[in-house]
Amino acid sequence: MYLQVIAVLLAAAGLFNGSAADRDFRRIFKKDWTNAEQYVEKQRKGWEVIFNEFAVSPALAVAVIFPEQIRYSALQDFMETAAVKALYIQGGTQMANFSIGRFQMKPSFAEEVEREWMQTEWKNRYEIHFDLSDNVEARRMRIRRIDNEQWQCIYLALFLKLLYRRCPQLEKEDAVEQVRFCATAYNVSFKGSYETIRRNSRKAFFHTDFMASSSTVYHVYADIAAFYYRMKNE
Repeated sequence: MYLQVIAVLLAAAGLFNGSAADRDFRRIFKKDWTNAEQYVEKQRKGWEVIFNEFAVSPALAVAVIFPEQIRYSALQDFMETAAVKALYIQGGTQMANFSIGRFQMKPSFAEEVEREWMQTEWKNRYEIHFDLSDNVEARRMRIRRIDNEQWQCIYLALFLKLLYRRCPQLEKEDAVEQVRFCATAYNVSFKGSYETIRRNSRKAFFHTDFMASSSTVYHVYADIAAFYYRMKNE
């Protein structure tokens, strides 16, 4: 009884949501899950062309960003305006650092991917070069890219290639654990160490509220990605 009371209190605080195996996220997110799933199925073939071009598993890539499709569906009425984008263009991430588009990518994420990508030989092999200058024009071009769904697929593919390059031990994990790891790195930060990302893959940071409050329910992003992956691939 004592443990049950603790679990209830933690759940109310958004810190505990029970075992991942006990949760059917389709029922939890309801219409937002259905909308997200329908959109993904409509776009999947086009996305797969891009992921395959970069030798990235389409099944893994789609699972990694699927929770963001749920969040986008839940918050699409609150998506950032052109005025907020202009703040980033003028002043960088210190002025504005927001999630944008179906993949909910932040300018800071794009900047990190670009910097690391430009340190690899892949930039020449794939003929993708980024202007890393800290000026208005470079930021304007970055916003145009992450505001475009094809470019979001490219950023995701580059992110995954860079992550596997930096964490080669990831290849030895089973498919679901790879999804969990990549999803956590995408949601939290792929700059963390292998051990840090593994630890964070069991922590609840994800929610679909516009702004977090005392009643916000948090979920483990990796649990949702893994649930979707299993549903589609097992």
